Amino acid sequence: MKKKIIGLLKILIPISLGLFLVYHIYNQLDTGQRMAMFESFKEANYFWIVVSLAMGLTSHYIRGYRWRFQMEAMGYHTRTANNFMAVMIGYIVNMVLPRVGEVSRAAAITKYEKVPFQKSFGTILAERAIDLIVLMMIGIATVILQYELLEEFADQIFAEITKAASSPTLWIGLVVAVILVFVLFFVFRKLRHNSFFSKINALVDGLIEGLRSIFRMKRRVEYVLATVAIWVLYIGMFWVCFFSLEATSHLGANAIFAAFVLGSFAIVLIPGGIGAYPVGIMQCLLLYGIAQETGFALGWIIWLSQTIMIVLFGGLSMLYIPIYNKKHPTHVES
Repeated sequence: MKKKIIGLLKILIPISLGLFLVYHIYNQLDTGQRMAMFESFKEANYFWIVVSLAMGLTSHYIRGYRWRFQMEAMGYHTRTANNFMAVMIGYIVNMVLPRVGEVSRAAAITKYEKVPFQKSFGTILAERAIDLIVLMMIGIATVILQYELLEEFADQIFAEITKAASSPTLWIGLVVAVILVFVLFFVFRKLRHNSFFSKINALVDGLIEGLRSIFRMKRRVEYVLATVAIWVLYIGMFWVCFFSLEATSHLGANAIFAAFVLGSFAIVLIPGGIGAYPVGIMQCLLLYGIAQETGFALGWIIWLSQTIMIVLFGGLSMLYIPIYNKKHPTHVES
């Protein structure tokens, strides 16, 4: 019961924080700003939103296609259709149960492609690590290229990092963590033949193999090209949304990349980015002279459109993946 309550709180607290941010920002808008925000929803050119959704869906398909390269490095030949549907299932599950989406994605491939769970899960961890590295690189490049504008913001972050690094609590925590690692390692070696620890050992081995797959794959060039394509489409699907509102259609690459990075981190910090994403977009666009209500509206347009796409195609994937595998029981390359 205690674990269930803690798990529920981990979901409810971030979502509540996101909703509070929406409520707080909305209350800060006067009547005129609220009217202007809703007017932005009415006047938006939704053609660009459809283009954005098409680009987003293409990026998810390429992610499923790219996953094959890691699987092949471990000796498994999965179908792109199953990979893509598993990716979409992972996204929709993450919206309801944060951090569980990766497990659901790996479980789908285990069920329909017979890839051991621990190995498929390991490839997802490797993929997530690469995504984080790419996002960090884009973020660092954005700050460097716009340092004068973002100087105060960057200085605040640096001050917080410095403050945290000088905290004795942090260093005590690190020492305790290192000691715990050594203790757990010693206990694990002593009890590795126990059935429970054997299962953990098998999981760890699978995770390591999944992580190594990215270095062992033969199609590294294709993997890199697919990765570039995914991120170009991510940025592109975000960029074209700015054309949906006249007030933001003139913004250049500097504003786009700054908002993209801030919005991406909002999704990382708050599960699904609910509330935090539109607030992050709004706060960023204020630096580029965009009215608060307009930035808030654009953030909601982008977030809602992407959420609807995930709900629609994630739901369809859940329904269709068993049907597809009944029709195509053999592992035929697609």
